Amino acid sequence: MRAEPIEPTRSLAGTSPHVEAKPPSHAPPGFDSWLAHALAAEPSRPDPTLQSGPADFGLWGVTPDAHGRLDLDEVASNLRATLPAFAGNLGKVCRGGGIAVPPLLRMEAGGAAGIPALPFDTREQALQQLFEAWPGIARQFRRLMSGFGFVRCSDALRAYQRVIGRLGPSRLAHTLGQHGDAHASPRLALAFDGSVAWLEEVSTGQWRPLANLEQLSHELLDGEGLATQSTARPSVSIEQAFDPISARLRAARSR
Repeated sequence: MRAEPIEPTRSLAGTSPHVEAKPPSHAPPGFDSWLAHALAAEPSRPDPTLQSGPADFGLWGVTPDAHGRLDLDEVASNLRATLPAFAGNLGKVCRGGGIAVPPLLRMEAGGAAGIPALPFDTREQALQQLFEAWPGIARQFRRLMSGFGFVRCSDALRAYQRVIGRLGPSRLAHTLGQHGDAHASPRLALAFDGSVAWLEEVSTGQWRPLANLEQLSHELLDGEGLATQSTARPSVSIEQAFDPISARLRAARSR
């Protein structure tokens, strides 16, 4: 039986309405899939008819340091700076292809080729055909989704490190259990209202703007009644929290 279209539940100023997220017909890609798509993205010359942003090149426009690490804040900044270019490109091709926007497009990853899925949206087939005709937009979509998936998962892991010293392993595990299995890598969608594009995630069954490090840290502590305290630095590292004796021994040897 075909599900009915999703109706907004309440509005959020400056972004899309919070909407109940219905389960997709296919399993959503996880973090490993996002990263694999980004690393496998073929180097290609930008389409001269399309706008581009800093995240359209290499590892989202960021050069790894001497240890092979990426600056996550720079990755996130480049991704956000590329969203206006994607919005301009998508708006142009939608107008040319006769696809009406608004209503809001909420595009989830549909496969490695960068073709989006739009569950319960009657415009899905027309938009997919449009992406097939414009491989530059499909590639840009894929890179944005993989990049934001990477940043979102990394922010969750950094949030765990921030709060584990205060909560301890058992309380953190209990809190994460309340948030659900997809807390670190939720379903993502790229939303477009006809002029602006932004990322959304599923949280407690509804779509909301993509959560960042500060928000995730606050939410984890809020579940334990500790959100009013500062989360700027972890009291102890994850290694110390789980294996304090080994951590102290290694620290003593390094002196």
